[in-house]
Amino acid sequence: MNFKNILINLLPNFPNKRFGIYSGTNTKEEWWLMANSLSNFKKEYENKDYILKFEQNFAKKCNTKYALSFGAGRMALYSILRALNIGDGDEIILPAFTCVVVPNAILYSKAKPVYLDINPVNFNINVDLIESAITKKTKAIYAQHTFGIPCDIERIKKIAHKHNLIVIEDGAHALGMSYKNQKCGELGDVAFFSIDHSKVINTHLGGMAVTNNESIYKSLLKLKKETISLEKKDVKKITISFLIENILLSPYVLWIGKSIHAILTYFKFLFFFKDELILNKPSYYPCDLNPILSKLGSSQLKNFDNNLNHRINIAKFLEEKIKWYKFSQEDINNFAWLRYSFVVRDRKKFIKKFSKIFNLDIWYDSIFAGREKNFEDVKYIKGSCPVAEFVAKKIVNLPTHLGIPMTVIKKTIDK
Repeated sequence: MNFKNILINLLPNFPNKRFGIYSGTNTKEEWWLMANSLSNFKKEYENKDYILKFEQNFAKKCNTKYALSFGAGRMALYSILRALNIGDGDEIILPAFTCVVVPNAILYSKAKPVYLDINPVNFNINVDLIESAITKKTKAIYAQHTFGIPCDIERIKKIAHKHNLIVIEDGAHALGMSYKNQKCGELGDVAFFSIDHSKVINTHLGGMAVTNNESIYKSLLKLKKETISLEKKDVKKITISFLIENILLSPYVLWIGKSIHAILTYFKFLFFFKDELILNKPSYYPCDLNPILSKLGSSQLKNFDNNLNHRINIAKFLEEKIKWYKFSQEDINNFAWLRYSFVVRDRKKFIKKFSKIFNLDIWYDSIFAGREKNFEDVKYIKGSCPVAEFVAKKIVNLPTHLGIPMTVIKKTIDK
C-alpha cells in the first residue's frame, strides 16, 4: 500500500469492532511476557537457553529429531537449499501459487524455480504435472501444504523416490497438520516453517527448519553457525513492534489501528523484513531467531492444542455451511486450517458484504503473494499456469485464529 492510499483509508466512516487476520493467536499474558522482556532487555537478549528450548519443543510438535531456528521461514528455506548443495543451474519443482519469498530463496541460491499449476479445490500443486517437468537438472520437489491442507505428499514422495529427488516440505501454513499418522515436518526429507504474525503460531517474525535426516541436520547446523545475529537495537525494535501490533490489530482498535500500523510500517517505526521484491540476497540474510522471540515461541506452543482445536472447530462449521472441500470429519480433524479458503465469483462484493465484521486482507491475491507484477523477475512465464492465475483473482480466506470467537463466525455466516 502506498502512502497516498494509507491516508485515504486512515479514517473509516465509524469505529466498530472488526476482526483481522493477523496476530490472533497471542494471549494477553504473552503481551505482558514480551513487555517484561523489554524491561529486562539485556538479560533476556543474552539468554540463549530460550532458543534451544524453543527448538526442542518445536521438534517435538513435528515429531522430528532436529529443529533449527532462523529469523524467518524464507531464511530457513534458503539454508535448507544450501545444506542440500542446491545451486547454480539446479531446478526445483514448485507450485505457481505461493509466497514470492519462496522463489526468491531459490534464486538467491542460484537455482531455477520450475512452476507447475495447482489443483483448483485445495490450491496445492497438481501432482499429475510433476513427472513431465522433471529433467536431468531437477534436484528437488517442493511440497507446499497450502492454507494447512496437505498436498498429495504420498504421490510426490513416490515420484521423488523414482527419480532420486529430495522432497522439501513447506509447512509454513501447516504446523500441527497430520497426514496418515505422520506430522507435517516429518513427511519429506526436510521441512521448514514460518512462524510470523500471519501463521499458525505467532512470534512476530521467525522460521524453523526440521528434519529426521542426520546428514541434513549436520549440514544445517554448520550453516547455522554462520548466520547473522541482528543488532541489539533491531531486536529491541522487533519486541516493540510486536507490542504495538498486538494493540493496533486487536478487534476494538482495528478500525483505525490498521491505518496507523500501515503508517508506522511505511516510516519504518516497526520492524519487518521487507525483501519480497529484492532480487539479490539481502546482507542480513539469513539471520538468527533471537532469544526473546524464542521465549514467545515456547509460550505459543504451550497453548498450541487449544489454538489448533479452535481452528478445526471453525473449519468444521464453515465446511458444513460452504462445502468447498467436501472433506470427511476425520480429514478436517487432522488439518491445520491456517485459513478456510475458497473461490467466489465476485471477490469485491464478498469483501464488502463482510467488511463491517472482518478485515479480510485477502491472501494470495497474486500467484506470488507479496509481488503484484513483473512475474518474469522470478522466472515465471505469464499464462503457463492458468488455474493458479484464475484462483489468485477469485480466492477469499476466512480467518480461523483464536482471536475469532466461534459465535462471531456462526452469526456472520448464518446471516
